[in-house]
Amino acid sequence: MEHSSAIVENSEDYLKVCILILNEVLKEIPICDSYRNFCNLVGRNFMIYSDFEFWFYQLHRFCRGYFYDYDLSADLVPVTIMDMPMEMIQEITRNLDLVELTHLQAMNESFQHMVDSIVLLDSYIDHLKNVTLILNEVLGKKPIFYSYLNFCKLVGENTINYPDFEFLYYRLYRLSRGELNDCDQIINPAPKTLMDMPVSLMYKIIGYLDTVERTYLRSMNRCLKDIADIRPPNFESDECFVKKGMEYLSPVLEMPNLKVNHLSLYIMNGCTYLNDLLPIPFHAKSVSIDSFNIKKSLELLSAMNPGELESIDFSNYDIGYTATREDVLEFYETEQFKQANRVESNIYLYEIDLIKFSHLKTFKFRLNFRELVDFQMIRDMISSFENFESCELKSINNRDGFDMRTVAEDLGAEIPFGPLKTVTHRYQIPESNEYLEFKIEEEESYRLIKIAKVR
Repeated sequence: MEHSSAIVENSEDYLKVCILILNEVLKEIPICDSYRNFCNLVGRNFMIYSDFEFWFYQLHRFCRGYFYDYDLSADLVPVTIMDMPMEMIQEITRNLDLVELTHLQAMNESFQHMVDSIVLLDSYIDHLKNVTLILNEVLGKKPIFYSYLNFCKLVGENTINYPDFEFLYYRLYRLSRGELNDCDQIINPAPKTLMDMPVSLMYKIIGYLDTVERTYLRSMNRCLKDIADIRPPNFESDECFVKKGMEYLSPVLEMPNLKVNHLSLYIMNGCTYLNDLLPIPFHAKSVSIDSFNIKKSLELLSAMNPGELESIDFSNYDIGYTATREDVLEFYETEQFKQANRVESNIYLYEIDLIKFSHLKTFKFRLNFRELVDFQMIRDMISSFENFESCELKSINNRDGFDMRTVAEDLGAEIPFGPLKTVTHRYQIPESNEYLEFKIEEEESYRLIKIAKVR
């Protein structure tokens, strides 16, 4: 205030400032709007509002023919929020949340001390209320566990944890009987946990847990995992879990408008509750099926909507050994296979079946290692596929003459001398500018042939 008054009274621009304020007076607009216009012209820090108000009304009275020499320095000191009665400030602060109290503490040191004292006082009052409620439970001669339940119903479950409640409960119990108890809770021994239980007792408890409960127990920590793994898993009740799970899953699978990007089906036994797993056509862009036999896998595949299914992963650990020729041909004749873009399987592939793959963009299969493979026939057939992008053919090295050099020679590739790990060969597609790039890799037990079309 002194700063801005000195500027106005001593500055050479005193007359200009008076003219600006007089201009606002003559507009006959509210003083708040006048002050805002004034600050826009000369800056917000040029004159505080109280000084502007003084000069505004002085000039306003002057325009109406009234003038008197008023001494501004004789005014009383303005009253601030710190002059408010403490009782009123306490009442206001009790209605503020933690964030608002933090802002209030940051204003000045007086507010910081005031807020801290109020918070401490409220904490003491809350503690006194809790002690009174616990004392009431003690005098009611109720067991401590039921007393804790009643206490939580009154004040909430997160107010005091059970060890703190137990300490106060027995301390008040001894005081009510005239026994002086000057126990310091800090020096009490650490509370017991589940890991302090005798191991023999833990074994006995684990024996009553089912497979799912033991799985949760194993995930707690390494010690409990080792204890849970000592007893062999019990699968006698797994069928009950499947039945219960299907009660929740079946309504979802029966939703006609349900669409997913990917569906994985992993079924390792013929549980009766999974016989009608997909009762209606299922809408999925990609599916991965692995079941206990190829018949079940074909049944699950037939439930996929062929118009939307783009990718198929039809794998099983022993499907290459257990699937009959009729099973394989049935798989190739499904609408799901005929309309897919990508297929992966460990079914053994014969060269004569490759013609059924002409619609695919990419595929991964095993080659039949029991018979000689005509790699030139494979190359010529794949080169005629218009949609083809890439594929991987895997074969087991289990007989002489079926190694990487043999494959490379059949394809007409140039083979360098010495040991080989990888052979790369390019084959130009007849009457086309496109190429098939062959990359042959050999490991100890298998050989992998990667084929890609290069445009």
